[in-house]
Amino acid sequence: MIRHVMRTLCAAALVAAPLALTATPAQALTSCTVNGLPVSGTTVSGTAGSDYISCGALAPGDSVNGLGGSDYIAINGVVAGTVDGGGGADSITANSGTTASGRILGGDGGDSLFVGPNAGTVDGGPGADFCRVASGHPPVNC
Repeated sequence: MIRHVMRTLCAAALVAAPLALTATPAQALTSCTVNGLPVSGTTVSGTAGSDYISCGALAPGDSVNGLGGSDYIAINGVVAGTVDGGGGADSITANSGTTASGRILGGDGGDSLFVGPNAGTVDGGPGADFCRVASGHPPVNC
């Protein structure tokens, strides 16, 4: 009896394993650190004060929001989602650049945006901003 149950469980596991491996999530999760603490989700936000936010790549639909304060945001992969510095004098770096759906927004205040190849949108927003794009679409409001 135990052998029969074990064979059935093993057979079920062999059928279910490929299904689990081919399943894709509805939306990717961005992995970041906010002020040194790990955070993940489709939306990652800083605080009302100054923050240090560091993330990997951003998938389409994912967003990183600095909110208020003078934030430093570093994206260590390609941006296909949205990075928004929010209010304050923010510094945003995305050396791997953006895809067509990628958006890097400085928000209000004097921001500094440093972006690699830009296939999307780099927008300094209101204020006296400095923007540098390695290639591709030129930045706006800078």
